[in-house]
Amino acid sequence: MTRSIRLAVLALAAIAVLALASIAYAAYTTPSLKVTQVGTQTVISVTQDQNDDATARASIYAPAGTVSTLNQAPGTKIGTVTATVVALALGNALLPLTGEILVAPPGAIPAASQAACIQSTTPTASWLMVLQAAGQTLNVPMYLVTTAGAETAYGPVKIVVCLPPPDVPVALGGATFGAKLFQATFTVNGIFSAVSSGQWLSIWSPYTPLVGKVNAAGSVASPSGIAPGSLSVKVAKVGLVKSKLTGKLAQGGAAVGGANVQIWAGKTKAGLKKVATVKTNASGTYRFAYGKVAKFFRTRTIVGASPAPALCAKLQPALPVPCVNATNSAFTALSPITKR
Repeated sequence: MTRSIRLAVLALAAIAVLALASIAYAAYTTPSLKVTQVGTQTVISVTQDQNDDATARASIYAPAGTVSTLNQAPGTKIGTVTATVVALALGNALLPLTGEILVAPPGAIPAASQAACIQSTTPTASWLMVLQAAGQTLNVPMYLVTTAGAETAYGPVKIVVCLPPPDVPVALGGATFGAKLFQATFTVNGIFSAVSSGQWLSIWSPYTPLVGKVNAAGSVASPSGIAPGSLSVKVAKVGLVKSKLTGKLAQGGAAVGGANVQIWAGKTKAGLKKVATVKTNASGTYRFAYGKVAKFFRTRTIVGASPAPALCAKLQPALPVPCVNATNSAFTALSPITKR
């Protein structure tokens, strides 16, 4: 960055701080975590309302039973990241960020930066998010830390990310452009083994607005449940041609309502074609009447992440902070092929 650009950013940041002094900040209640695992690919999505207090630190715990593979050489690309920030120093412009996640080479992360984020803890692995935004490259460290003591109840390892405050000048440690992160998706490959059930757990801490200090008392937790989905189908004859299909969709044993279920039918197993899409009711069941000749049927569904308030109710007694915005993971389910 040239000297003139740095001075412009500093000036804009100072103006933004003054302007923000009169804004009423929202309570820190919107952080949310969504995690999807397919084989050894893990997709972690974190979001919060852009008007909420800025996040200072996020710790994301992998589920019990997760095995981490960390033998990648320094500089190895292990994943990708996309994110969106609101640039407070640029008139609240929304800036998209894209980049790679690399195993950090020795010396790439300043010791002072690491100490400010994880204190005296020695990380099991250190990564760098190398992000591109508005023609500039931003390096954001990520730390994988093995848990110990009581913290192992949350998971065997955690990812820790610390962000600079967006509402103080850059010269005082503030974020470039006054960047305030409110959405990011990390995709890492070959790092975490998949588990059949459990939950990822995130703990978020906000900044106290306008002073660049962490508001630990405002911290919240947000879990993302991992559970397999199941889809059943039964076929009954109705006259010579017509068939009646019924079935149920569930995740982790709980009914999933409001989901789209594809109906596949054919005269042979190899000739199955999609013939309709129906929706499950509140009890997770679906029904469909097919009026054409077919001997074989199958159903399929793709379900996105969904709210899971029961998960927060289950975890809250063991958490040191309020639990908010729990979700269940996305999943795909396929019924057995059933003959009429």
